[in-house]
Amino acid sequence: MNLTSKRIRILYSPRTLPIIFGLISGFSVFYFLYFFGAYGIQKGLSYSGHTHLFRSISFGLLTFVYLTAFEGWLKPKLTFTRPHHSILWYLGLVLLGSQLIFILFNFFWNWQEWDLIGYGLIMKEFPLMMVLPLSFYLILKRISAPQVPNISYITFQSENGKDQLRLNPQYFLYANSSENYITIAYISDGQIKQHLIRKPLKALEQELKGYTEIERTHRSYLVNSLNIQSVKQDKGRVLLEVNGTSIPVSKQYQQQFLKE
Repeated sequence: MNLTSKRIRILYSPRTLPIIFGLISGFSVFYFLYFFGAYGIQKGLSYSGHTHLFRSISFGLLTFVYLTAFEGWLKPKLTFTRPHHSILWYLGLVLLGSQLIFILFNFFWNWQEWDLIGYGLIMKEFPLMMVLPLSFYLILKRISAPQVPNISYITFQSENGKDQLRLNPQYFLYANSSENYITIAYISDGQIKQHLIRKPLKALEQELKGYTEIERTHRSYLVNSLNIQSVKQDKGRVLLEVNGTSIPVSKQYQQQFLKE
């Protein structure tokens, strides 16, 4: 299933999906009209002199054009913040299509069907014809949507819970304690920033036990090993280079970093 989803995401980009939606919907309308006689469409010539085949193609082409234009051009310019906004959007598309189909239907019959009976027929049958193509499109759109990685964020919180910093683990650099305060160094917008919280380093170390990449280097330091650029050894001292900052390593922790 994962492999299939990846292939679908490659083949069906956000630009091509609305076109596919329009094609499937347009063909569906043509198929139901030409082969099943939807809308009670007559096989012979219409009052406007157009054949059954021409009229079926015209209804399908109209459906393709308006759906592709609205879904591919107009919708990206709008902002949908809640799920019901999308529901209203697609209901609106189907309702708009019904009106356009009704107008074209009357064009072919010289406006002789401009009444509630003809309107009711279109309003009933066009939404029914759109059920399958719209359902298929929404499923395809969901499968082809880029997957949001499931990130387990680190939360640094002060003892009283009022001060909080939430980080993607890869952006955390190190924590440096001084008395009862901890300075959290992290990367944001490509720059190194710092955030101060009140908490003992020992308590923070216990909270971060689940993150194996975060290691104690010194009584005053916790370091994200993923961001260590180099390990320097000089006259019995070991220093870790973390984004331009030198982090001291106590003797009891030196061996684990020298092995790495």
